[in-house]
Amino acid sequence: MTRLLPLLLALPLLLTASLASAQTSTERRYELRPDPSWPLSIELTAGDYQIVASESDSIAVVYDAPVPEKLKKVHVQMSSGHGRNYLKINGQKSGFHVTIQVPRKTDLIIRLGAGGLRVGDIEGNKDIEILTGSLNFDALHLQDYEKGDLSAHMGNVIGPDFHPSSGASTSRSFETYGKGKYHLHAHVGIGDVALHSTSSF
Repeated sequence: MTRLLPLLLALPLLLTASLASAQTSTERRYELRPDPSWPLSIELTAGDYQIVASESDSIAVVYDAPVPEKLKKVHVQMSSGHGRNYLKINGQKSGFHVTIQVPRKTDLIIRLGAGGLRVGDIEGNKDIEILTGSLNFDALHLQDYEKGDLSAHMGNVIGPDFHPSSGASTSRSFETYGKGKYHLHAHVGIGDVALHSTSSF
C-alpha cells in the first residue's frame, strides 16, 4: 500500500496534464453529449463560424484567437434539456474563428448577429438567420428537403441550380419543393446566401 500511495497521489496531476496538452495556448475546446432526438439551437455573436459533421454523438466547440489574452473574452454556454440542445457563443469582435462539430444527423436552429457561417454536410431540418454577413452551404442535398426557402434582404442568393445554362446565378430569394422530409429556411439581412449543392431537384 505504501508503494501505491505515491502513484495514486500523482494520478490527478497526470490527468490534468493530459487535458491541458489537448489545448494550445490560443485554442480552446468544449464538448457536450446531446439528446439526439432534440434540435440544436445555436446563438452566435460576431465571428467566423464553421459547422461540420462529426462521427461521434457529441457536440464539440473548438475556437482560437490571435493571442491567449483574447480567449478570456470568449464565453461558451452548452446545455441540454426542456426539449432542445443549446449552444451560445459570445466572442470577441475580430480575429475569432470557431469550428462547431455536431452529429451528422442534427436539426439546426441558428441565429448569428454578424460574420460568416459555413454549414457542412449535416442531415436534418435547418432554420438559419444572419443579420449581416454571409451564409455558405458547402454540401446541400436538395432532394432531402420537402420545402426550402432562401432569401437575402440586401444581397443575393447564389446557386448553380437556378439557371444551369449561365452557371451560378443570383436572386434575392429562392423557393423550392421536393420529395424529402426536411425543411430548409435560410435568410440573411445584409449579405449573401450561397449554395454549393451536391444534387438538384
